[in-house]
Amino acid sequence: MNCWKTINISRDYGTLRLVMFSTSTVLLSFLFYYLIMSTIVQTTEFTPFGFGTFITGLLLLVISHKILHCLPIWLFGGRAIIKFGKYMFVPTMAIKLKEPLSRNVYLLALISPLAIITSLCAVGSIMWPEYLPYFSILTSVNFGLAFYDLVYASHLLKAPKKCFIEDHDEGFHILIKQAV
Repeated sequence: MNCWKTINISRDYGTLRLVMFSTSTVLLSFLFYYLIMSTIVQTTEFTPFGFGTFITGLLLLVISHKILHCLPIWLFGGRAIIKFGKYMFVPTMAIKLKEPLSRNVYLLALISPLAIITSLCAVGSIMWPEYLPYFSILTSVNFGLAFYDLVYASHLLKAPKKCFIEDHDEGFHILIKQAV
Protein backbone atom coordinates (compact mmCIF):
# COMPACT_ATOMS: atom_id res chain seq x y z
CA MET A 1 0.00 0.00 0.00
CA ASN A 2 1.24 3.51 -0.81
CA CYS A 3 0.67 6.68 1.15
CA TRP A 4 1.64 10.29 0.56
CA LYS A 5 4.07 12.28 2.67
CA THR A 6 3.26 16.01 2.55
CA ILE A 7 5.77 18.85 2.79
CA ASN A 8 4.14 22.26 3.27
CA ILE A 9 5.73 25.33 1.66
CA SER A 10 4.15 28.52 2.98
CA ARG A 11 3.60 31.58 0.79
CA ASP A 12 4.27 33.87 3.75
CA TYR A 13 8.00 34.62 3.61
CA GLY A 14 7.60 38.04 5.14
CA THR A 15 5.63 40.09 2.66
CA LEU A 16 7.55 43.34 3.13
CA ARG A 17 10.88 41.58 2.64
CA LEU A 18 9.70 39.93 -0.58
CA VAL A 19 8.31 43.21 -1.90
CA MET A 20 11.65 44.89 -1.19
CA PHE A 21 13.59 42.11 -2.94
CA SER A 22 11.17 42.20 -5.86
CA THR A 23 11.50 45.98 -6.18
CA SER A 24 15.28 45.72 -6.03
CA THR A 25 15.11 43.07 -8.75
CA VAL A 26 13.07 45.46 -10.94
CA LEU A 27 15.62 48.25 -10.52
CA LEU A 28 18.72 46.11 -11.01
CA SER A 29 17.30 44.20 -13.97
CA PHE A 30 16.36 47.49 -15.65
CA LEU A 31 19.91 48.76 -15.27
CA PHE A 32 21.52 45.56 -16.53
CA TYR A 33 19.03 44.96 -19.36
CA TYR A 34 19.18 48.53 -20.65
CA LEU A 35 22.97 48.63 -20.38
CA ILE A 36 23.45 45.33 -22.21
CA MET A 37 20.82 45.98 -24.89
CA SER A 38 22.05 49.52 -25.55
CA THR A 39 25.53 48.14 -26.25
CA ILE A 40 24.19 45.40 -28.54
CA VAL A 41 21.60 47.46 -30.39
CA GLN A 42 22.44 50.71 -32.09
CA THR A 43 20.17 53.09 -30.26
CA THR A 44 18.18 55.61 -32.20
CA GLU A 45 16.10 58.55 -31.11
CA PHE A 46 13.65 57.67 -28.37
CA THR A 47 9.99 57.57 -29.48
CA PRO A 48 7.69 58.62 -26.63
CA PHE A 49 4.34 56.99 -25.96
CA GLY A 50 1.53 58.51 -23.95
CA PHE A 51 1.21 57.78 -20.24
CA GLY A 52 -2.08 55.92 -20.76
CA THR A 53 -0.51 53.61 -23.34
CA PHE A 54 2.37 52.89 -20.99
CA ILE A 55 0.04 52.02 -18.06
CA THR A 56 -2.07 49.84 -20.37
CA GLY A 57 1.09 48.01 -21.41
CA LEU A 58 1.98 47.34 -17.78
CA LEU A 59 -1.52 46.00 -17.06
CA LEU A 60 -1.34 43.75 -20.12
CA LEU A 61 2.05 42.55 -18.91
CA VAL A 62 0.61 41.43 -15.57
CA ILE A 63 -2.34 39.69 -17.24
CA SER A 64 -0.14 37.94 -19.80
CA HIS A 65 2.25 36.91 -17.01
CA LYS A 66 -0.61 35.10 -15.25
CA ILE A 67 -1.91 33.53 -18.46
CA LEU A 68 1.59 32.27 -19.30
CA HIS A 69 1.67 30.56 -15.91
CA CYS A 70 -1.50 28.68 -16.86
CA LEU A 71 -0.49 27.84 -20.44
CA PRO A 72 1.85 24.90 -19.62
CA ILE A 73 -0.70 23.53 -17.16
CA TRP A 74 -3.42 23.63 -19.81
CA LEU A 75 -1.13 22.14 -22.49
CA PHE A 76 -0.26 19.17 -20.26
CA GLY A 77 -3.92 18.48 -19.48
CA GLY A 78 -4.10 20.11 -16.05
CA ARG A 79 -6.97 22.24 -14.87
CA ALA A 80 -6.23 25.73 -13.62
CA ILE A 81 -8.34 28.86 -13.38
CA ILE A 82 -7.47 32.50 -12.87
CA LYS A 83 -9.43 34.07 -10.02
CA PHE A 84 -9.85 37.81 -9.63
CA GLY A 85 -10.03 39.39 -6.20
CA LYS A 86 -9.13 42.45 -4.19
CA TYR A 87 -6.52 43.02 -1.51
CA MET A 88 -7.45 46.22 0.33
CA PHE A 89 -8.03 48.50 -2.68
CA VAL A 90 -5.71 46.72 -5.14
CA PRO A 91 -7.21 44.26 -7.65
CA THR A 92 -5.47 40.89 -7.63
CA MET A 93 -5.24 37.80 -9.80
CA ALA A 94 -4.49 34.31 -8.48
CA ILE A 95 -4.17 30.93 -10.14
CA LYS A 96 -6.05 28.04 -8.56
CA LEU A 97 -5.24 24.45 -9.45
CA LYS A 98 -8.04 21.89 -9.52
CA GLU A 99 -5.73 18.87 -9.13
CA PRO A 100 -2.13 18.08 -8.13
CA LEU A 101 0.52 18.58 -10.82
CA SER A 102 3.81 16.85 -11.42
CA ARG A 103 6.90 18.71 -10.26
CA ASN A 104 8.19 19.29 -13.79
CA VAL A 105 4.92 20.75 -15.08
CA TYR A 106 4.72 23.04 -12.05
CA LEU A 107 8.33 24.18 -12.59
CA LEU A 108 7.59 24.84 -16.26
CA ALA A 109 4.51 26.84 -15.29
CA LEU A 110 6.60 28.92 -12.86
CA ILE A 111 9.41 29.69 -15.31
CA SER A 112 7.49 30.12 -18.58
CA PRO A 113 6.42 33.80 -18.11
CA LEU A 114 9.98 34.83 -17.33
CA ALA A 115 11.43 33.02 -20.34
CA ILE A 116 8.74 33.96 -22.87
CA ILE A 117 8.23 37.62 -21.98
CA THR A 118 11.97 38.29 -21.64
CA SER A 119 12.61 36.65 -25.01
CA LEU A 120 9.84 38.65 -26.70
CA CYS A 121 11.11 41.92 -25.21
CA ALA A 122 14.67 41.11 -26.31
CA VAL A 123 13.47 40.48 -29.87
CA GLY A 124 11.37 43.66 -29.72
CA SER A 125 14.38 45.65 -28.51
CA ILE A 126 16.44 44.43 -31.45
CA MET A 127 13.71 44.97 -34.04
CA TRP A 128 12.55 48.37 -32.76
CA PRO A 129 15.47 50.05 -30.95
CA GLU A 130 13.55 53.33 -30.67
CA TYR A 131 11.35 51.61 -28.06
CA LEU A 132 14.26 50.15 -26.06
CA PRO A 133 13.40 52.05 -22.84
CA TYR A 134 9.84 50.65 -22.90
CA PHE A 135 11.01 47.10 -23.56
CA SER A 136 13.54 47.53 -20.75
CA ILE A 137 10.85 48.63 -18.30
CA LEU A 138 8.52 45.78 -19.31
CA THR A 139 11.32 43.24 -18.95
CA SER A 140 12.36 44.58 -15.55
CA VAL A 141 8.78 44.59 -14.22
CA ASN A 142 8.42 41.02 -15.47
CA PHE A 143 11.61 40.10 -13.58
CA GLY A 144 10.11 41.67 -10.46
CA LEU A 145 6.94 39.61 -10.88
CA ALA A 146 9.01 36.49 -11.51
CA PHE A 147 11.02 36.96 -8.31
CA TYR A 148 8.29 35.15 -6.36
CA ASP A 149 8.24 32.38 -8.98
CA LEU A 150 11.99 31.90 -8.64
CA VAL A 151 11.68 31.58 -4.86
CA TYR A 152 9.05 28.84 -5.29
CA ALA A 153 11.11 27.17 -8.02
CA SER A 154 14.11 27.01 -5.69
CA HIS A 155 12.01 24.97 -3.24
CA LEU A 156 10.76 22.68 -5.99
CA LEU A 157 14.25 21.99 -7.34
CA LYS A 158 15.09 20.45 -3.95
CA ALA A 159 12.02 18.18 -4.07
CA PRO A 160 12.14 14.63 -5.45
CA LYS A 161 11.60 14.37 -9.22
CA LYS A 162 8.61 12.02 -8.93
CA CYS A 163 6.59 14.20 -6.53
CA PHE A 164 3.36 16.08 -7.13
CA ILE A 165 2.46 19.65 -6.20
CA GLU A 166 -0.88 20.55 -4.67
CA ASP A 167 -1.92 24.21 -4.46
CA HIS A 168 -3.50 25.65 -1.29
CA ASP A 169 -4.41 29.16 -0.14
CA GLU A 170 -1.60 29.25 2.43
CA GLY A 171 1.02 27.87 0.02
CA PHE A 172 1.67 24.68 -1.85
CA HIS A 173 2.21 21.13 -0.66
CA ILE A 174 4.79 18.76 -2.08
CA LEU A 175 3.31 15.26 -2.17
CA ILE A 176 5.82 12.39 -2.04
CA LYS A 177 4.65 8.82 -2.58
CA GLN A 178 5.96 6.41 0.06
CA ALA A 179 5.65 2.68 0.42
CA VAL A 180 4.12 1.57 3.73
